[in-house]
Amino acid sequence: MWSYIGRRLLILIPVIFGVSFLVFGALYIIPGDAVDRMLAESGASAETLARLRDQYGLDDPFLVQYGRFLSQMIRFDLGRSIITDRSVKEQIRNQLPATIELTLSALMIAFLFGVPLGVISAINRGSWADAIGMLIALVGVSMPNFWLGLLLIMAFSLQLGWLPTAGTGGLDHLILPAVTLGFSGIAVIARVTRSSLLEVMSSDFIRTARSKGLRQVTIIVKHGMRNSMASVLTIVGLQFGALLGGSVVVETVFSRQGLGFMAADAIQSLDIILVQGTVMLAALAFVLVNLLVDLSYSLLDPRVRYT
Repeated sequence: MWSYIGRRLLILIPVIFGVSFLVFGALYIIPGDAVDRMLAESGASAETLARLRDQYGLDDPFLVQYGRFLSQMIRFDLGRSIITDRSVKEQIRNQLPATIELTLSALMIAFLFGVPLGVISAINRGSWADAIGMLIALVGVSMPNFWLGLLLIMAFSLQLGWLPTAGTGGLDHLILPAVTLGFSGIAVIARVTRSSLLEVMSSDFIRTARSKGLRQVTIIVKHGMRNSMASVLTIVGLQFGALLGGSVVVETVFSRQGLGFMAADAIQSLDIILVQGTVMLAALAFVLVNLLVDLSYSLLDPRVRYT
């Protein structure tokens, strides 16, 4: 297993460099920069503009700027924000706990509701329960996060007054954002669980288990679910990345502090250094989570061996 982990970690190197190039290139071609935005609002002189652009190297050619970015990234130095002049690592460290809390809560909601919904649809294939379950999945996949968030605010905050409309705080501030972010995950996990379980339940070993007189519940839980969870676990790992990216919209809708809210604010102010650091951290987290998912396959299926 350790050799497999070592190879996967080596593969991370070109992946991270590829992501860094795409992120840096996309931000480089955006018209204007943070210095233009700051000085347009303050009315500073052209000399001040030139001095700040030289200080941050914004007039350097693309390859020079990208090389400087890579050298800083290799040293785990994400630079300093152009707008606030604070360390990017410090700002990420302050906002990261709130985003982790939201993402893990949404992932837990998606798993705890998505898997039972998919199982119920699979064991009642073609029935009204299956139709309702897949309708919920269709709505979850189709409805944008920001629209669902606004609907939940109108219903549970403005009409019923049960939960706060925005902000960061205790559990009451977490419920609506977590449900908003996790609803699409419920739909995806339910559909994958249903299709995977249906495939497993048509296998020869399931027919053998039925011929032995095992109860339907035992067959589903002990044989069906265990052999179908590998596909579910894969989609859960992918959903982590989707939810981490979706936190940008959800945190903005609910004015909730976190990496997503900070990244959205940095994009509006063209603070490319802060955006680069945030996106690179999200990419690294996504890759590492999927590595952990791959390693967990052997726990679900003893036939899996890492050689």
